[in-house]
Order: sequence, then structure tokens, then C-alpha cells
Amino acid sequence: MKRFITLAQAWLSRHFQSLAIACLVGLMSGLMLAHQPAAAATAGSTPAATVDKTMSAEPRDQAYDEALEVIDDPKGVQKNYEENLKQYRRENPDQESLAEEAKDLVKKITPGR
Repeated sequence: MKRFITLAQAWLSRHFQSLAIACLVGLMSGLMLAHQPAAAATAGSTPAATVDKTMSAEPRDQAYDEALEVIDDPKGVQKNYEENLKQYRRENPDQESLAEEAKDLVKKITPGR
């Protein structure tokens, strides 16, 4: 019986230590996660508030209405994409040449065309 008690005490002490270590690791990781968002944001900065102050309600309503028109038209999204692509190509003519060169390289590489 004494041998059984000794074995039980040894087993409990060994597992108690590992259980205590696991609890401490869990507690430490929980505390690290709790402070992480607080370190990311500063108390003085509110970027959403500055956006709301600089943009009046009228341009937001206009942008919302334009988005609704694009979504309601079945081909509106494609038309809007093509218009944005044309505008981008007008503003960045050097980028267009890179895209064309890439297309030419792809045509050269692909067999059977």
C-alpha cells in the first residue's frame, strides 16, 4: 500500500507540474493577446472622424447613387471596369507598354497559336 501511495504521489507531482506550466502558458498568451489591440491604436488618432469631417454628405450620396446605377445595370460592372481601365491607361501610358509586352511574351510561349 505504501508503494501505491508513493507511486500516486510521484505521478500527481509530475502531472501537476505539467498542468501548472500549461495553465501559465495559456494565461501568458491570453494576456499578450489582450494588450495587442491596445498597442496598435493610439488614443488621440481617429481616422474615421477626419474622413467624415472632410467629406460632405453630398459627394457621398452622389457616389452611392452612381454605385447603385452600376450595380442595377446587368453590364454596368463591366462597363465601369472598362471605363476605369481606359482612364488608367490615359494616366499611365508607360504601364500599358509593359502589359502589351507581357501579352506578346505569353503568345510566344504558348504552343499551338
